[in-house]
Amino acid sequence: MPTCPKCRTVYPEGVANCGHDGETLLPDAAFSGVDPDLTPGTTVGEYEIEKKLGEGGFGCVYAGVHPLIGKRVAIKVLNREYSSNPQMVSRFIAEARAVNQIQHQNIIDIFAFGSLPDKRQYYVMELLDGVPFDEYIQRKGKLTPEEAIPILRQVARALDAAHKNEIVHRDLKPENIYVAFDADGRPTPKLLDFGIAKLLGDHTSGHKTNTGAPIGTPYYMSPEQCRGTGVDHRTDIYSFGVMCFEVLTGQRPFVSDQMLTLMLKHINEQPPAVSTVAGLPTELDAPIQRMMSKDVADRPQTVSMAVEELAAAAQSAGLSVTVSPLSGGGHAMPTPRFGELDRTELGTEQMSPSIQQRLEKAAGASTQAPLAVDTDSPKKGSRVALFAVLGVALLGAAGAGVFVLRSNHTSVTPDHLAETPAPTPSVAPAASEPVLPEPKASAAPAEPEKPTSVRFSVDSRPEGVEAYIDGKKIGTSDKPLEVPYGDEEVEIEFQAPGYRSKKVHVKPNVGGVISVTLVKLVQRATVKKKPGGSGDLENPF
Repeated sequence: MPTCPKCRTVYPEGVANCGHDGETLLPDAAFSGVDPDLTPGTTVGEYEIEKKLGEGGFGCVYAGVHPLIGKRVAIKVLNREYSSNPQMVSRFIAEARAVNQIQHQNIIDIFAFGSLPDKRQYYVMELLDGVPFDEYIQRKGKLTPEEAIPILRQVARALDAAHKNEIVHRDLKPENIYVAFDADGRPTPKLLDFGIAKLLGDHTSGHKTNTGAPIGTPYYMSPEQCRGTGVDHRTDIYSFGVMCFEVLTGQRPFVSDQMLTLMLKHINEQPPAVSTVAGLPTELDAPIQRMMSKDVADRPQTVSMAVEELAAAAQSAGLSVTVSPLSGGGHAMPTPRFGELDRTELGTEQMSPSIQQRLEKAAGASTQAPLAVDTDSPKKGSRVALFAVLGVALLGAAGAGVFVLRSNHTSVTPDHLAETPAPTPSVAPAASEPVLPEPKASAAPAEPEKPTSVRFSVDSRPEGVEAYIDGKKIGTSDKPLEVPYGDEEVEIEFQAPGYRSKKVHVKPNVGGVISVTLVKLVQRATVKKKPGGSGDLENPF
């Protein structure tokens, strides 16, 4: 009986093409070596298969449920041809291990791993409720900075958590982010597919990438990825910048039908300014250009720093965007360390505009407008949707992915929050009644106690510069700086051996990020006199 190779529908003899998807039907013999689908009720680990959600080039994803507690999950099964490939199994295991090392609320949770009786590998992960980020963008055309930055900030924190564990995603793109919605319709992104992640600090898994082999999706690849060398956490910052460009403009910065041409654009061409592409404020140009700098040394040190620089720029342009101080409340994330990083020496000063200056400019308004968040949740009516997100290697690998349920969320105002009527004014007492003395006016509430210090994170080049106030060292750029609280500007001097010192003025009444670049000193050649006391100088060159 002829069968469709895509949907596996069986047709009577004589039918040539599938009526559902148009595929050419194949005879039964063609399916003799194909991996059989897991049927409903099949037990995989502790879970029972409910249905097949979809498939890709590497395998299939099924919906499963725990028979006792009813927990619903997604189960990714690797095809047998890849399950017998040690390199693919290593990569499959590396993805599960990477996610479990990070343990972040904005990263997909993988909580079981094993193999089927026929030796196919699988792992079990959470079943998400929402839409793929690329579909979310397509649905809206593009996002405003007010809509985009809260989502991007959560993705940035997830990436920083991965980098802190010395894990580089290397395939960051909207397709690998899933947007779930809470009960109020607020979007919550989940970072997916660490299938080609590089565990920089792990030498035990046996999972390695061939030197010089570019891995990732060409539209979002960094210049160093395109060259196949020197990839570290800063390649994710570049890809994040490409994604920011796409989210805010509705188009990618570099486009080509030829993969090689596209890669050369990433290596050699400067991306267009978002203000010229989508009419956005010019203040947003510099932060995105900096994320997409060709030189890794010119990019922000962390993804969160990149987002907050973008948020500060949006705020200075008058948009209703909040800036989240990286050092506030002791939650500043230390700059990730990946060993000795190659840095290109800077011959001239190339410091981006200070975030602190932008904050001061934005603080001119008397009130801060509330953060505008889009609450356009999916329409009512549940439907099952496939999200294929396994990383696509340049040489043609297609991905199997995470499958999710899309359902509607409605926001309900609790009864106890409903507006209550104002109390009826009391009637004045009769003249015959004794009149009590008026109570003394209560004392004015005490002003909140001001903090004794504020903290600034420092994005510096080179790394590890020393910071001084009035000649007294207050720390280094590796950790947040404690500055005494005050409304007057304070001068901080940054120093590093072999570099010209630089002074930066900040107002220490709110924390933030200080961006500073020191210029390398040029050593002059020693001029020697000729022997013999003639007084003529010898040319040292």
